[in-house]
Amino acid sequence: MGSHTLPFENRWTNGAHAWEWHCELERLGAANVRAMFSDHETHHGAEPVVVFDIPAGFVRDWLAFHDRRAAHQQFWWRASVIALSSVAAGAAIVAAVR
Repeated sequence: MGSHTLPFENRWTNGAHAWEWHCELERLGAANVRAMFSDHETHHGAEPVVVFDIPAGFVRDWLAFHDRRAAHQQFWWRASVIALSSVAAGAAIVAAVR
């Protein structure tokens, strides 16, 4: 099995251990992890782990990565909608002028 690299900066662990944590969080999904992290921060803030043996800092970095990725996808979605709308408006103006 080849080594995997995380798609975000990680200062909590390295190698296979970090990849296992990443895969576990991906399996749970961002919404579930966010709810678990919120519960952890609200009720169990003194405990060092959030999900199984994953530290709170790693979960925080993972959630920040997902937030940045979602914002990036939303930006490109909006940009493509604006571009296509501009093309359609331009075509409508050209058709109206003829």
